[in-house]
Amino acid sequence: MKLESLSPNLIADSVNASVDFYTKNFGFTLITSVPDKGTYDWAMIQRDGVTLMFQSLKSLKEDMPSLNLDRKGSLGTFFIKMNGIEELYESAKKAKLDIALEWRVTFYGMKEFGVKDPDGYYMVFAEDK
Repeated sequence: MKLESLSPNLIADSVNASVDFYTKNFGFTLITSVPDKGTYDWAMIQRDGVTLMFQSLKSLKEDMPSLNLDRKGSLGTFFIKMNGIEELYESAKKAKLDIALEWRVTFYGMKEFGVKDPDGYYMVFAEDK
């Protein structure tokens, strides 16, 4: 048995707005959506080896009625290891994104910073020191 990937499916108030946020600010590309055009109920974006999915709460409840979900936002953080973090940090500051974790160098050997997206998810970007 081999695990191949992890693709979080995040609840979004507006799937379109979430797609726009990540494509504009972090270089993700829209891979697919439902429906293909207009107001999305669900969408998948990707950049390099990172895939994120977004789905409206209404759509998710219809798709999986047994789930007892009633909120969005982080109960934790998403940790994205990368190269070129200084450039991304400067770009995030210039775009006036919600910097939830200021630039730091950690005791475990990473340079990192974090942003809070429009739906309340915390994305921590990190690079080996």
